[in-house]
Amino acid sequence: MLDKKILEMLKINARESFANIGKEIGLSAPAIGKRVRQMEDEGIIEGYALKVNHEKLGIETKAYITLVMHQGLTGTSGVLDNIRAMEEVQSCDRITGDDCLCVLGYFRNNRHLIAFLEKLSQYGATKTSIILEV
Repeated sequence: MLDKKILEMLKINARESFANIGKEIGLSAPAIGKRVRQMEDEGIIEGYALKVNHEKLGIETKAYITLVMHQGLTGTSGVLDNIRAMEEVQSCDRITGDDCLCVLGYFRNNRHLIAFLEKLSQYGATKTSIILEV
């Protein structure tokens, strides 16, 4: 399927030119552009992302943190919004199982991670797994 091939190439490099994609697939640049716009209009392509080298920005520690919310804490969506608004948070998802939330966070160092965990403790008990290698 042509659209799948286009998507695969855009996943590798979202800035790839339509001409280069067309050469690889055997279509003209305008035909590729039309197919990409159609996929955008249909919601297949929701957006484009920037890949950042966080280490060059001083990020030394990345961690997954699961959270079991305190009993009696009302409104998971409010907690989600508050956590997602924290600058360290890259993603925050509701999950099934013993835990309620899974947070991916980026931190300058371990002290920064500890300070973040202290902020997070107002919502519940945390378990942290530091990412060693991606």
